[in-house]
Amino acid sequence: MMHRLHGAAIAMGRRGCGAFVGIARLDSRRTFSATGRHSALENAGDNLIHRSAVVDLTRLRPTSGSAQAALRSLSSAPSPSPPPPPTTDPTQAGDGGNKGIFGKIWDRYSFQGQQKRIILGERLFRSAQYRANDPRWYQEGRIPYEFRPRHALLTMHVWFLHKRLLADRVDSHLALLVQEELFDILWNDTRARIRAEGVNELTVNKHLKEVQELTFLHCCHYDHAYQEFANDDFSRLEEIVGIIWTYVLNKDEEAYPDLIQRLAAYVEYQYINLLEGVPDSHFWEGRIPWGDIPEFDTMKDNNGKVLGKMGEVPGLDILPKHWLKTLTDAGDKYYWNTETNVTSWKKPS
Repeated sequence: MMHRLHGAAIAMGRRGCGAFVGIARLDSRRTFSATGRHSALENAGDNLIHRSAVVDLTRLRPTSGSAQAALRSLSSAPSPSPPPPPTTDPTQAGDGGNKGIFGKIWDRYSFQGQQKRIILGERLFRSAQYRANDPRWYQEGRIPYEFRPRHALLTMHVWFLHKRLLADRVDSHLALLVQEELFDILWNDTRARIRAEGVNELTVNKHLKEVQELTFLHCCHYDHAYQEFANDDFSRLEEIVGIIWTYVLNKDEEAYPDLIQRLAAYVEYQYINLLEGVPDSHFWEGRIPWGDIPEFDTMKDNNGKVLGKMGEVPGLDILPKHWLKTLTDAGDKYYWNTETNVTSWKKPS
């Protein structure tokens, strides 16, 4: 039985960051054609009003206790630990926002300052990339293994890191520089993934600009949900459901309500985890304890029946532990062992 999104996606278009700009549908089947024209999503509100959806949001309203506790119960991840006490380590403690002009210049232009933020930005991005590329999202979770859903999952995890950097308690000035580096690495990785789709080189920058616009809009909608509905758990959940359905699931009218519920719970959990549960000492070393991915084994279809085992997903590489598929700037794939730092052009077995 089909249900409407209960106004979540409509509200996202009207109360969010404005109407959609002309953004192509980014998947490998339709987008990357040198001669194809991209269909624009010009009016988000009107488009979403006429799209039916599959989530019955009344099922998301908690029946007892707080909404936060109910949401976290949908995830198999443990509750985040409380924030650690303020560190007394002089190498960690401090307020970068009170740095003098020379300290800030040193952070931005010195060799040591640049090296520090590049290394940390790279570590944070690879942590987000490794989590977003976990095959369980696309096998048990049945998220389409296409360019746009994969980029949306990566954007989601980069946004978590972005929010933690904005709320940093150790060195707020350096955190802003690391944030710039983090997004620079994201755009370089995005450009490589666009090239890997086989597009004409002359159109790479055009596609990159479209993906950047989509990414900023995606992040902006998360910001809107947590700022406008900070004290309204149910309305915030409605907004998150609309964001997931729009960006991660490409407004798929056949998407499973159970899947969207689990993804919404995951967003709520990770937001709290990154802002309150990850110790500063871990974060400033680029070590992010993401917790568990949602449990998809008991996920049900739209008729309430437990889904069977998912078959092989075309294009998805199942790699041994610690191995990660990554791309050169030209879009050629290779494999990297995150533990030994070994790289290989051949798929590890």
